[in-house]
Amino acid sequence: MKNDTPHKGHRKRVRERISAEGLGSFQPHEILEFLLFHTVPQKDTNLLAHKLISTFGSLQGVLEASAEELMSKGKLSENSAIFLSSLTDVFAYYEKNKKESSPINSPDKMTKLFRPYFIGQSKENLVAAFFDSGLKVKNIELINTGRENGLNFNTKEILRLAITTEAHSVAIAHNHPVSSATPSKDDINTTSELKNQLELFDIKLTDHIIFGTNSTFSFANNEQLNCFISGGLK
Repeated sequence: MKNDTPHKGHRKRVRERISAEGLGSFQPHEILEFLLFHTVPQKDTNLLAHKLISTFGSLQGVLEASAEELMSKGKLSENSAIFLSSLTDVFAYYEKNKKESSPINSPDKMTKLFRPYFIGQSKENLVAAFFDSGLKVKNIELINTGRENGLNFNTKEILRLAITTEAHSVAIAHNHPVSSATPSKDDINTTSELKNQLELFDIKLTDHIIFGTNSTFSFANNEQLNCFISGGLK
């Protein structure tokens, strides 16, 4: 008997649509459905995609969940769970290792430069970027990792790296995994302290980017805090 079910040839049609349009026109559940093609053979993944998004709140929530959470809450196989939970690391690796040859001369470019280092991070991280006189990247380093709501700013290590890399300027970034991007008093004081220490060696602090749960904050892009930035990106 001929099988004329509605789902016959569905995966082929999805792939053809991606080839023709890319993923830009896809809904979140359709993107997740396509990803699941690769680990769930010969099964309708549309319903599974809907259930996962409902369980974790969004496609982002699914991709940021751990493999253990995807197996326990999402009822996925180990193979599917490891595949999905590894994707944010793949995205971050790709972004970090792209060759950036143009000057990082605006807060928007600085935010884009740092963003990959905070994808899917549940703890506070401090990252520093070191630039030549043309604001081109010489090096980027993870300085420290803290807790969900706390981080020790290692200004001495940033200063050491700035000197050893012969940086003309430095920018830093950290994240608030469970709160807004609004800087705390400690964030402001530490930024001021770092700025002053760098200036002793004729090195400029160009920006401090904070990544919150749903927003970002640039010290160089804020009039009230611009006094803490020497030679910023305004």
